Amino acid sequence: MNQSVFFYSLIELGVSIFLGVMLLYITFRILEKFVREKYKIELNNVAYAIFISSVLFSVAFLVSGIKGPILNSLKLIQDQPGYDGIIFIDALKYTSLFLVVIVIAIALVNLISISLFTLMTKDINEFEEIKNNNIAVSIITSVIIISISLLAKDSLYLLLESFVPYPEIRSFI
Repeated sequence: MNQSVFFYSLIELGVSIFLGVMLLYITFRILEKFVREKYKIELNNVAYAIFISSVLFSVAFLVSGIKGPILNSLKLIQDQPGYDGIIFIDALKYTSLFLVVIVIAIALVNLISISLFTLMTKDINEFEEIKNNNIAVSIITSVIIISISLLAKDSLYLLLESFVPYPEIRSFI
């Protein structure tokens, strides 16, 4: 058994669980404050639970690929000749940067998706329908959120990759 890989995987698992729970909890609290309280939605509203679940799934799905760009950054930094930094500090720096970027991007993706969808469906007020426990409207709105997350994932990771300190490559064109 490779002990360094074993301990690295345990650390990565712990960080994934901690960051995942923290991000989902913060997202849940923000939605409680800005959606449930604004529209005065009851706690036992199934349509609201479906809507919240889709947003939480979207956040988890979009954050799930953040490890790749972070690990690429750390590998490139470590492999630089003359690197004498502290890898733990650099890991915190890149993890923080990527988390801030991805959280802002996820918030924008979800807000823009919901806003555009509600603008296009002028004859239906989705949040009023969710407040009235209209499960059909909640499911459709939730599918929009999840679908846009599926479509936006690669673009968000490309955005993160733009922060990876790849070496300069000369252009021959």
